[in-house]
Amino acid sequence: MMAPRAGRRSRTLESDEEDSRPNTPSSTAPNDSKRQRRFETLSRSSDDDDDASPSRTSIPATQPVSTMRQTQANNTRVNGITASSGGHQPGAIVRVKLINFVTYASAEFFPGPNLNMVIGPNGTGKSTLVCAICLGLGWPPSYLGRAKDAVEFIKHGCREATIEIELQRSASTRKNPVIMRVIKREGSKSVYTLNGGPATGKAVQALANSFNIQIDNLCQFLPQDNVVEFAQMSPIELLVSTQRAVAGADMARMHEDLKKLRSAQSEALNMNKAEQERLANLENRQEMQRTEVERMRERALVQRRLDWLQNCRPLAAYTESRAKWQDSKEQSKVLTQELKRLRNLSAPTMAEFNAKETYEAEVRAFRDKCKKTFELAERRCAPAAKQIEDAQEACKVGQNNIEAEKSSNSKNPGEMKRFEAKVAALERQKEQRPEEPDNRGMSDAIMTLKNQERALVEEKSGLDNRKKALGAQGKQRNERIKECEAELTAMETEAGKQETKLEKISRDTFRAWEWIKANREEFSQHVYGPPIVECSLKTPAMADVIETLLQESDFKVITAQNREDFAKLQQKLTKEQGLHDISIRMCSAENLDQFRPPISAEAMQRLGLHSWALDHLEGPATVLATLCNERSLHRCGISPRELSQQQHDEIAKSAVSSYAGGRKIYQFTRRAEYGSAGVSARAREARPASRWTDQPVDMGRKTALEREISELKGETKMIHTEFENLKNEIREIEARILQSTDEQSRKREERDSRQAAWMAWKSLDAKIEQQQENIAKLQQKMEGHRGRLEELNTEMAKALTDKTEAVVAFASIVKEVKVKLTALLEAEVMHVEASSDLAVLTAQNQHIVQNIQQKAKEVDEVDQIVATEKKRATGLKETCRKIQAEAERLKEEENEVGLAEIFEKIVQDLNSVEKLEGEIDAEKAKLELTEGGSAGIIKEYEDRAKVIQKLRAKLQEDAQKQDDFKHSIREIRSKWEPRLQEYISRINDAFSDSFARIGCAGQVAVYKAPSENSADCTEETGGVDNGLDFANWAIHISVKFRETEPLSLLDSHRQSGGERAVSTIFYLMALQSLSRAPFRVVDEINQGMDPRNERMVHGRMVDIAADDGGSQYFLITPKLLSGLKYRRGMTVLCIVSGENMPAARELDEEGRWVDGRKVDFRAFVRLAKDLGYAQGNGDRRVDSGVGMRGLGGASQVTAVGA
Repeated sequence: MMAPRAGRRSRTLESDEEDSRPNTPSSTAPNDSKRQRRFETLSRSSDDDDDASPSRTSIPATQPVSTMRQTQANNTRVNGITASSGGHQPGAIVRVKLINFVTYASAEFFPGPNLNMVIGPNGTGKSTLVCAICLGLGWPPSYLGRAKDAVEFIKHGCREATIEIELQRSASTRKNPVIMRVIKREGSKSVYTLNGGPATGKAVQALANSFNIQIDNLCQFLPQDNVVEFAQMSPIELLVSTQRAVAGADMARMHEDLKKLRSAQSEALNMNKAEQERLANLENRQEMQRTEVERMRERALVQRRLDWLQNCRPLAAYTESRAKWQDSKEQSKVLTQELKRLRNLSAPTMAEFNAKETYEAEVRAFRDKCKKTFELAERRCAPAAKQIEDAQEACKVGQNNIEAEKSSNSKNPGEMKRFEAKVAALERQKEQRPEEPDNRGMSDAIMTLKNQERALVEEKSGLDNRKKALGAQGKQRNERIKECEAELTAMETEAGKQETKLEKISRDTFRAWEWIKANREEFSQHVYGPPIVECSLKTPAMADVIETLLQESDFKVITAQNREDFAKLQQKLTKEQGLHDISIRMCSAENLDQFRPPISAEAMQRLGLHSWALDHLEGPATVLATLCNERSLHRCGISPRELSQQQHDEIAKSAVSSYAGGRKIYQFTRRAEYGSAGVSARAREARPASRWTDQPVDMGRKTALEREISELKGETKMIHTEFENLKNEIREIEARILQSTDEQSRKREERDSRQAAWMAWKSLDAKIEQQQENIAKLQQKMEGHRGRLEELNTEMAKALTDKTEAVVAFASIVKEVKVKLTALLEAEVMHVEASSDLAVLTAQNQHIVQNIQQKAKEVDEVDQIVATEKKRATGLKETCRKIQAEAERLKEEENEVGLAEIFEKIVQDLNSVEKLEGEIDAEKAKLELTEGGSAGIIKEYEDRAKVIQKLRAKLQEDAQKQDDFKHSIREIRSKWEPRLQEYISRINDAFSDSFARIGCAGQVAVYKAPSENSADCTEETGGVDNGLDFANWAIHISVKFRETEPLSLLDSHRQSGGERAVSTIFYLMALQSLSRAPFRVVDEINQGMDPRNERMVHGRMVDIAADDGGSQYFLITPKLLSGLKYRRGMTVLCIVSGENMPAARELDEEGRWVDGRKVDFRAFVRLAKDLGYAQGNGDRRVDSGVGMRGLGGASQVTAVGA
């Protein structure tokens, strides 16, 4: 059903009176002066008639209260007036007792078995009874739509509240079950008892469920704050609630089973459809590739034969080598015989030739021997010549040495005088002794200075660190001053104000935006900031509406224009910087062409719309496009005033997603499957704008920033002063360090110079001794000069003797060489003669020798071929055996004879490598003819064939599953649908009858939602009206309140609030005869009805509720018209409260507690008669909630202490 434009606001317990007071007639207001005068009259009448009261049970208050003067406000009386006492159904409420519950200090209700009208002014506690029933039976307060916690129902100032409910027993039990719930404020807990014994909340709910009490079903229990919720209940939800109310758990279970089965069937159908499409696609691809696969298979066969032929190359080579080996063996035998024959024929000639050849060889050997002897003698001449050269060189060296010795002695006298002068100088230096140095004292003084320097360096290091820290502090404060000054400057600019707002709503987004502005070069396209920064309002007056249309997250969306930038933003902002309160979107739209209004300008004016939400925003097109994608701003209409109901209905039928009328915003939700009935609207008020508003500068923030800048500048000045002082201290320490360093250097130089002078003086003795040694050596050298000169002359004489002997020996060797040379010449002559004779004989027998040599060469060549081919054949033999074994294996294991056939063919026909290569080239040519295609196409084809086989098997299984689903659905539906149809038919009869009695028309029908899946639209399932979408089965309520209009679906736009209320109560009453619920509660359903509808509804309710067999009914109402229908069997519970109500207990004159005065409603009857309210209305009328005639002797009084 379409939702109303605006829902009724929720009422809290404290606001009952304030919300409802305007609807209360002035004559019934608690503090009205006219009402007060009537009450005073009533009190006097009641006092006079106490003794005349008939004998009736009176139940006093259970708690003492103060005297009349101390009577608490809001004292209460509840009177049950029952015209006839019918029996309660099992599970019906017999009694309700409340202590310290909301407005009641102590109250006890005795509802009747049929219709119970609970009446009284607003704020007296009528709805409190409804709350007590819900909480007392174990349900949480969430079903009431009011407080969230049960402790909120405890009366103000009390520690606990008690609810006691007595239910009518079932036939199998002897006493009525009594449920008590004590709600304790401390710890927010509840304590349950059942028939006086402890129990749990689950046990209480289990007892209620055993009587089919469904507090969570709006068809049975409709609190005041959930009336609107019931009216807005979708047709699908209405079917579920109705089924629970009238059909029991088995029908709900069957419905759930059908939905689950249908869901599983739909899922299986979708999967089956996808698998069928996949199978068809695979079969189509298989057929398309069949020819290519056959060609590739043929190519594979050729390739395999080619591989076999290539692998059999060793076999052809073996066959060829073996044949050559055998042929060569035969040829070798023939050639050997021919060679032997040739040698036998030329034996005499060759004997003479051989003799000559032998002589020539002997002469040649003798010549070679003579040649070697000559060469040996010749080589002996070289050492003798070398000895002559060496002797000559020795003579030359001896002469040079004599000359050198004579020359060297000429310098010695001068050297002697120089050495003696040096000794004299050193002795004079020795006489001048320097002061011995104090090295230890000087070192100690240097060490002291060094320690002082180290201390100064450490002090300087500490000051440097402090100076560095001060520099960092100053820099930090200067940077903060810049930030504060920038923020102050930004506060004066519009962009700065918006960024300040951004920082307030999301610190993470603000940090992200600052990073983006500082790193724009990292992105390939411009990245747009949040709309709160990038966009502004063209029309400031529309700020409230525009901001309400957007959500909080929309104001801080960062927009990238491509996926790369989007991914980089996620990486940088979320993963690396850990910013999580950010929203990133990608939008590549450069303009708003695709976001056009859904209706024309003429239609917009006709519907009362003046503009679109997008028209009031300005900013980058990409950012606006992002907002349109998110919130459909281009489809949201704007009107400065509220639209009429007709305009609202027409907009709901259009493509407009939402619109703003005045300060209200309406959002549409559309469900296509329900047509026009599937449109609902949600209304909300525009909230005050806070994002795009021209708010003044935050003076508090500005003052804080200025104060912070001032403080920072003061701190910076102090830091600068201290920094300069530290610099001066450091300069002084550096000067002291430099002074210490200079002093250390001076003392080191002084120490080193004294040490050097002392060491030089101590070394003079050694130097004098060294010079004296040089003089002694020079004297020895001069004395040995004559002896060395004599030795050199002796060596010269010996060298001349050696030279003479070498010349004599060389002459002897030259004579022997001449003899050897003569013998060599004679041998050469003999060899020339022998060679000449052999050459003549060789020329005469050359052809014979050549023939023999040629034949011998041929024999050698053939023998070489035999050896080579034998070796090759032996090496290939093992490979051929492996090929033969592989051929036999393929033949036996794979029934493949191709390799075996090729083996035989090579052995028999292709017995050479050349023939085999020819066959291989032929196969390669065949292979080239089938070239092309994918190498894996055959495997792909075969794999696809396996998948097709599996899919066919799977589809067969799915078909069986579908049959099982159909059978299960058919079986459950055959039980569930007729019963549901019967229930709805009976509800429709009662609903139609109720409308017919008030001159209107109504109809209730089951909408059997069909499945649009083509697989379900078969003749077997009922075609397009198959009704298989059980999850969307619904109850459609159609009504007609005017003769001129047709029956139309009940929704929030076709009917008024009062008409919807009438339809709702008639539907609830239609459930009366079918419901298994022991009681029903409807709280203030008549709100919004006009007097005509209220009279009609009330009369019909009285007729239905008073019939026998109907369940207990509670009707809560704050106002009743005069002259309403009344029938025996009704119970009217009147709730009266106020400051002037008597207390339940009071002190008498003697100070004892006694029962307080009772309020007798018979006095109200008499007073009404006296005032003329009951004239001419017969016995079937209720005025102000009380029957005026015929009830005087049937009044039941129940005293309730407040």
